[in-house]
Amino acid sequence: MKYFLFFVTYAIIIFSQPSIAEETEVQIICKNNNDVEEFILTINRNKIWKNVFKKINEKFIPAGKVVGQKHLSFILFEDKYKYLGIDFAWHLDKNTMELKPVLLSEGTIQLKKIPEKLYCKKK
Repeated sequence: MKYFLFFVTYAIIIFSQPSIAEETEVQIICKNNNDVEEFILTINRNKIWKNVFKKINEKFIPAGKVVGQKHLSFILFEDKYKYLGIDFAWHLDKNTMELKPVLLSEGTIQLKKIPEKLYCKKK
């Protein structure tokens, strides 16, 4: 009986410890005179950026994946909802926090005007 109580107590202590988060979220708000974009980027324990969520109608929805990154330099991520039918991405310079538009490939729709760069801050 003594061993059973020891085991139960040990199990409760181990399972009640908060688990280590697999991913951390970083929220950024990017603005210029004409536009405001808000994103959440997730980063895992190995400092690899993975998923991107975009704020649309006051809710964050999955907007794409990180398609390129360089530690302490930049992050390149998809935005599937900026222009439907066009492979569009954003280039975030981590040093200056500038968000620049990038066309990955043009589809059946051709853009007349590419969006201006935005200036970001972490929230």
